[in-house]
Amino acid sequence: MPRPLAGYKVLDLSRILAGPLAAQLLADLGAEVIKVEPPSGDPSRNWGPPFEEGGDRESAYFRCANRGKKGIVLDFSNPVDLRRLITLLGEADAVLENFLPDSAEKHGLTWDRLHARFPKLIVASIRGFASDVPAARRAGYDFIAQAESGWMSLTGEPDDRPLKTGTALADLLCGLYAANGLQAALLHRERTGEALHVEVPLFEAALSGLLNVASGALMTGEAPTRRGNAHPNIVPHQTFACLGGEVALGVGSDRQFEVLALWLGLDLEAEPQWRTNPGRVRDRQRLEPLLETRLASLRAEEVLDFCATHAIPAGRVRSVEDALFHQAGTLHRLIQPLYDPATGGIIPLLASPLLLDSQRACAALPPPRWER
Repeated sequence: MPRPLAGYKVLDLSRILAGPLAAQLLADLGAEVIKVEPPSGDPSRNWGPPFEEGGDRESAYFRCANRGKKGIVLDFSNPVDLRRLITLLGEADAVLENFLPDSAEKHGLTWDRLHARFPKLIVASIRGFASDVPAARRAGYDFIAQAESGWMSLTGEPDDRPLKTGTALADLLCGLYAANGLQAALLHRERTGEALHVEVPLFEAALSGLLNVASGALMTGEAPTRRGNAHPNIVPHQTFACLGGEVALGVGSDRQFEVLALWLGLDLEAEPQWRTNPGRVRDRQRLEPLLETRLASLRAEEVLDFCATHAIPAGRVRSVEDALFHQAGTLHRLIQPLYDPATGGIIPLLASPLLLDSQRACAALPPPRWER
């Protein structure tokens, strides 16, 4: 597999999810990543069940974000361990950290102090909130970011309570931004010799994920509302209950809708406003119930076959188990089995979706074991 970041060394001082995800991506791309944990371990090691059977009861949560890393335990209050950390920092190209500001200052791991001592060291800092806002010293979790960024107000059925997403997508976004920024900083250093401080606030990463919803609110000044599985700007673009299962239907063009409407027996001559997406969005209160009624009488397989034949985006609503294992009972190709020398067993993990020269970007090392 191509290893674009081979030869670079990264210290991962981060914990939980966003930072470790960023470091894992760098490891997948070939960087040597050393995960530094306190004697108590990364807190996510205890986030379960599920835990593995036997061994040191490693958590599935920890496994998802720490592939490809070497591990070391250091107690920053121990002078010997602190000197070892300083040695590692002097050898590294970059360091990833998500300490609370007070902790970073206490251990001398702020950008100013690290840059003064190691002028070529790139520092990537993940914070709950930006360093120049009143909330700077608050801890940040994905759940809190989803609540305060407006994500939860958009998620769920219109008459129900706000909901978080099923997975930690704010952490994922934050980790991707951090990895991208760190790689850009490496390129900048190659060109100029200058190290940069990369900072990604989790709250702002969540805000960035509002995308078209934020753009619409900024354009109109109007607050968006929850629509369940329906899209705020495209109709039809939602799930429909069919015989034998739910189908996600995403009509992306007026031509696609005309084909679907003809098949379902909708009269576009009588309802000319439905020929264009703006007209369908404005009249969604009448159109969506009609579509629900027509599609409810059809088998899910029949709807999916029709959509596939006519290039209309559609898919079955699957469970996680079905999504991972539905291909004739075999593992999906994104699942990568990694050999674990500590147990002699195989650890199945989701690899990066990134392909380099048709090869999956996935570091071969399993997540580091914790030496209690």
